[in-house]
Amino acid sequence: MHKRDYLVKQFEEFGKVMAVLLGLKRDGKYPELSSLIDDSTIKYTSIEIDFVESLKDNELIFILTQEKKLSDEQLKMLADLLFEKGEYYASYNSTQEVQANCYQKAYLIYLFLKENATLNYSLDMHYKLEILTKMGLQSH
Repeated sequence: MHKRDYLVKQFEEFGKVMAVLLGLKRDGKYPELSSLIDDSTIKYTSIEIDFVESLKDNELIFILTQEKKLSDEQLKMLADLLFEKGEYYASYNSTQEVQANCYQKAYLIYLFLKENATLNYSLDMHYKLEILTKMGLQSH
C-alpha cells in the first residue's frame, strides 16, 4: 500500500509540474520552461533529457527499460516531458529536426506503454499519441 500511496503522490506532484509548464508556455517564458523540463526530467527519472534526446530511436526503449530500469510511470512522465520539450522547440523557433526528435521519442515511449504497460488507460496519453500520429511519426 505504501508504494501505491507514493505513486499517487508522485503523479499528483507531477500533474502540478505539468500545469506550471503549460502556464510558462502560455506566457512565453521559454527559458524557464526549458529549465523546468530539464529539472523535472532529472527529478522524476534520474536521467537528463539531453541524454534521452541523444539516443538512437531503435535503442531508446531498451536503454530506458533495461539499462536505466525506468518504471512504466517514469516512462509516462518522460514521454510527457519529451512532448513538452518538442513543444518548447516548436515555440522557440528551433530546427524542425530538433523538435521532431523529441516528438518521435515521446511517440515511441507512448506506443511502448500502450502496448506493454501496466498503467491504467490515460486519456492524456491517448490524446498525445493521436497528435503525434497525425504529425506523421512512425515506429521503426
